[in-house]
This record gives sequence, C-alpha cells and structure tokens, in this order.
Amino acid sequence: MTKQQSFITGAVILTVTSLFVRAAGFLFRIYLSNMVGAEGMGIYSLIMSVYGLCTTVATSGVSIAVSRLVAEQLSLGRSANAVRVLRRSVSLSLLLGCAIGTVLLIVSEPIAMHVLGDERTLLSLRILAPGLPFLAISSCFRGYFVAHRKTANPASGQVVEQMFKIGFVVLMIGRVIPYGLEYAAAWIVLGLTLGEIVCFIYTFAGYMLIKNREQIAGRADMQNVVRKILEIILPISVAAYIRSALRLAENVITLNALRLYSGAGDIAISTYGMLKGMAMPLLLFPLSLLSSFVITLTPEISRLHVSGRKRELEAIIGRILQYTCFAGVMIVCVFMTFPREIGIAVYNDPGVGEMLLMLSFLSPFMCLELVTVGILQGLGEQVSSTRYNIIDCALRIGLVWALIPLIGVAGFMWMTVASNLFTSILNIRRLVKITKVRFEIKQWLIKPGIAAVASGQITLFLYRHGALSSYAPRVSLFIGIAMACAAYIVLLFLLDCIKSGDISWIFERLRRGAAESKKAQAEVVQE
Repeated sequence: MTKQQSFITGAVILTVTSLFVRAAGFLFRIYLSNMVGAEGMGIYSLIMSVYGLCTTVATSGVSIAVSRLVAEQLSLGRSANAVRVLRRSVSLSLLLGCAIGTVLLIVSEPIAMHVLGDERTLLSLRILAPGLPFLAISSCFRGYFVAHRKTANPASGQVVEQMFKIGFVVLMIGRVIPYGLEYAAAWIVLGLTLGEIVCFIYTFAGYMLIKNREQIAGRADMQNVVRKILEIILPISVAAYIRSALRLAENVITLNALRLYSGAGDIAISTYGMLKGMAMPLLLFPLSLLSSFVITLTPEISRLHVSGRKRELEAIIGRILQYTCFAGVMIVCVFMTFPREIGIAVYNDPGVGEMLLMLSFLSPFMCLELVTVGILQGLGEQVSSTRYNIIDCALRIGLVWALIPLIGVAGFMWMTVASNLFTSILNIRRLVKITKVRFEIKQWLIKPGIAAVASGQITLFLYRHGALSSYAPRVSLFIGIAMACAAYIVLLFLLDCIKSGDISWIFERLRRGAAESKKAQAEVVQE
C-alpha cells in the first residue's frame, strides 16, 4: 500500500515549512547584519556566490530528475523501479559532490585572491567543501519524498537544519567577531556546513524508517536508469553550470564596478553588502510562499502531462498563473507603500528602503519567472527555460559593466529591471505557446495594479495621518501592512479579478487533500 498525500496538501506543508524556515533565516540575517555590519555582509555575500556555483554543480537537476522519474514510475505502479532510480541518483550525487568538494579545496586560494579579490574569504571557502557531498545526497532523498507526496520529512529536515545552523552561529559569533570579519564569516559558514550534515542524517533516517513499511510492487525492470537520469539532468545541469558561473562573474564584476564608482574598496564592499546581503533578501523573502509550491509543481504537472489530461493541465496552469500574479502585485503594494519604514524597522537603515523602493515593482515578474520555470520543467521544457537564463546572465553582465561605473547602485537597479522583464516574457511566451493557456494581462496584472495603487495610497494616508500614528513604529507598520493587504484583496473582488468560484476551487482542492490524507492515515492504522 502506498500512502500518498494530495498535491495540495504537500504544497501546504512545504509552503508553511518554507515560510517558517525563510522567516527564521531572514531574522537570522538581520541578526548577522547587526553583528558584522554592511562590510561583513558583503564578505558573506561574496562567499555565498561561490557556494551557489558549487551547490549548482553538485545538485543541479538531481531533485527534479528523481521527483519526475519516481513520479512517472509510481503512476505506472512500478515502485521497485522508483527505488532503483533513487539508488542510482544517490551514487551519481555522491560522486559529483565529492568531486566538486575536492576541487573547491584545491582552488580555494586562487578563487579568494584573484577572483573575489579578498583574502578574508579563503578560510570560509575551505570550510564549505566538506558539506557538498551531504548536500548532493540530500537532494536525491528530497526529490524521492516529493514524488511520493510525503513532504513531512524534507520539510521538517529544513527546520532542523535551519535551527541547528542558527543556534550554532549565535552561540559563538559574539566571541569570534573581535578576531576580525574573516573569522566571523568562517564561523557562519561552519554552521552552514554542519547544518547540511545534520539535515542529511535526519533525512536519511526518515527514509530508513518508511522503507520497511512500503510494499514494493514487482521487480525492478527499468533499463538504462542512469541514462534516463542523465537525460533530465544534463540539459538542466550544463545550462545551470553556465548560468551559475555567469552569476558569479556578475557578482565579482558588480563589486569591481562599485569600486570604480566609489574609488574605495571598503565603501564598495559595504554598498555591495547592503545591496546583495540586505535589500535583495528582503525583496526575495515573500517568494518563499512560492518556492516550495514550485517544488511540488514539477511532479504534479509531469503526472498530468504523461497521462494526457490536457484540459485539466491547462486549467490548473491558468489558475496557478492567476494567483501568482495576484501575489506578486500584492508584494509590490507592500514594498512601494512602506519602503523607508521597512528599511528602518528591519535594518535601522533608510538606505535599504530606498533600494527596496526601486526594486519592488519587479516582484510580479520574479514570481512569474519562478513559477513558469517550474511548470516548464514539469512539461519537459527545461531546455528552453535554461537557454533563456543563459542569455539573460550574459545580458546582466554587460549591463553591470556598462552602468554601475557610471551611475552606481542605480545601474544595478536598471539592470535587474531589464533582466526580470526579459526572462519573464520569454518563459511566459513559451508556456503559452505549448499549452495554449491564455495569459489575461488585464485581469491578472492591470486591474490588480490599480487595486495595489489604490489600497497603498489609502493605507499610507491612514498610516501617516490617522490613528495608526499613535502606535509604536513597528506595531503601526505591521498593522499598516495588514490593512494594505486586506484592502488589496477587497478591491480584487470589487474589480471582478477574484470570483466566488475561485475561492470555492481553492477550498475544494484543500478538502480533497484533507480527505485523501485521512484515508491514508486510516489505511496505515489498518495495516
């Protein structure tokens, strides 16, 4: 018997967990910024840009390949083949993780000295290497659990990892800082590496606990498993490697361009830290609601696509795009209404708020890009989306080099605007072409934009001149954000963007998910 949760239940579990993990991580980042300052956050951001490239090489496409192939085999009733896919994926991931970790240890010094241009990153780069094999294997188990719709283990594993990392760093960071930012960054990175090892142990233990409870249907007869895995991984991975390398180049060029603009290295890295380590994470934080949803999206879209249920597939994609647009515009509403207040409340720095204001209206396009890429991967269209991203990365580097030395941070803002518009339009165009889904610009973007402006202005007036001004700043800001969101949702109803049928559809999906979960639990008890 296979105990499965519904797609929507799995999405809810991962979304709630991801929101908690991101919230904890975001609060942790605020704590770090107060401890190490903008310059320390700049050093940390440089280290994480290299780490991003290494994790891409070690894990890119693995989780997607596992979740997609396992979901296909389970839909055909061949659970033994699903287990074979997992085992082959773990072997490949272990080999790749060890290889990239070894390479990082060997080349850490030239990377720190000649690529990042800051020797204070050297120790941290060496500490990152041992955690890469554990991270790579964990991604395999994560894909396996998602395909089974058993999201509790990977979700709780994220919580365990995050709590361990935060506790480990907070315990000693105050004692390490007097020795310099190099050792402060190294301690943070050590917490990250140990957290990955703890997450692997937890996830693997969860897999072993459920393994003996499952009935494996039939014998494993799937041929050329490694070839099938590589057919999915390689198109994603090769492009992801190029994209990550270009992202690293972009970060290095951004820092060098800021040095040219400011004429001082310390000022440049502080500005870089404020931009990459403070403003951008603040903007990206709300996307945690969508990122976990995208994780569950790939196997579900793959199931509908393989089974040939085209009409149901297109209906679900349309709903997903609709709600994604609404969410993205609501994020704009909040950040454009209270940018300075949020910058002061979070970092006690109005400069962060100014950066946030310039970047805020990108949110709908960032949300759409995140979701459409997940849908395209579920439809086997990963080549198209990754090709667009490679072109985009090259465009970003060119714009960074051309604009930032002339106009500073504003150049980064304009580059980000051009980049997100470019990739969003191309991905949506491809999705519309292959699915025939209609993208309702008026209903999904224009009307919500009007609702956002109206609700923002009304809330801002009440915030500055009404009863909210009598509360403490953080309390009044929280109430103001809640009021802006509530007013925005009400206006969506009044403008006929949201209808009663939409709410009924959401609750019906939730009801079905709850019913399936209860049925699965009852079957477990009977066993």
